[in-house]
Amino acid sequence: MRASRLISVVLLLQARGRMTADELAKTLEVSVRTIYRDVESLNAAGIPLVGEPGNDGGYRLLDGYRTRLTGLTADEAESLFLTGVPAAAAALGLSEVATATQRKLLAAIPQTARERAEHARQRVHVDLEPWGQEALAEPLLPELHQAIWADRLILVRYGTTTSAVELAPLGLVCKGTPWYLLALRGTAIRTYRVSRLHSLSVTEKRFVRPADFDLVRHWQDAVAAYAETFGRMVVKLRLRGNALLRAQWVQARSRTIAEPDTEGWSDVVLVVEDPDNALDVIRTLGNDVIVVEPAALRTDAVAMAQTFVAANT
Repeated sequence: MRASRLISVVLLLQARGRMTADELAKTLEVSVRTIYRDVESLNAAGIPLVGEPGNDGGYRLLDGYRTRLTGLTADEAESLFLTGVPAAAAALGLSEVATATQRKLLAAIPQTARERAEHARQRVHVDLEPWGQEALAEPLLPELHQAIWADRLILVRYGTTTSAVELAPLGLVCKGTPWYLLALRGTAIRTYRVSRLHSLSVTEKRFVRPADFDLVRHWQDAVAAYAETFGRMVVKLRLRGNALLRAQWVQARSRTIAEPDTEGWSDVVLVVEDPDNALDVIRTLGNDVIVVEPAALRTDAVAMAQTFVAANT
């Protein structure tokens, strides 16, 4: 809460130029004494915050602190939300821009803050690539991104369709590694997997985005509705060796992995969608797999193994 308030003080002063302690206190709904303590903390953190006495006085940021960020180009400003997700920036053709933005931001903050940023970078890394899978090449993403930014209608061929359809592109979502396009087709908002777009033509015609459309909320609602269409199957296994290692990476709604016993076997519980999904998981795990429950899955797994042996002998 306090960290958020400190950031708010800086943002308020950047936006308004100068504010008194009383004005800051009323805006942030805290006491004047709290503002005094916040100002001391900001100064200690290296934020160039100065106080000026008199009727026209108040707190302000040094001019140099504010103008350091004016070197950002429009593209760099747009890439701010991608600076922590390099794979997404690269897919959208913004890798170099995002890197340049990050460099400028680091240069604009005090040395103590730069050290904190490097401290965090060395301790948390986000890798969106699924284990054991190669990322799909989606060459249409950069042009699609530009069309969305400019609110321009597009013509696309999707899936098995041979004729182009006109869409009003509203947003892009990266779900793991696949990208999805949310777009208006007529009056309905639909979801398209970008890797299934065979062609893309950006028109000169602009469209008006629905005033009540919120990309994050719409996607969350769509994901929840989609999840309801799947079943739920609990699979109990005994695993060891490489199969136990792979259990941490296979696709499952949830997993519980117990500590290995003296012989290296672990009890593993996976929640998957259906029997077909369960068999795919077992096939991925390889050897050293004992299917405990359900019994029907054990029968199907044995049949799958027997079919494999018969085909290779």
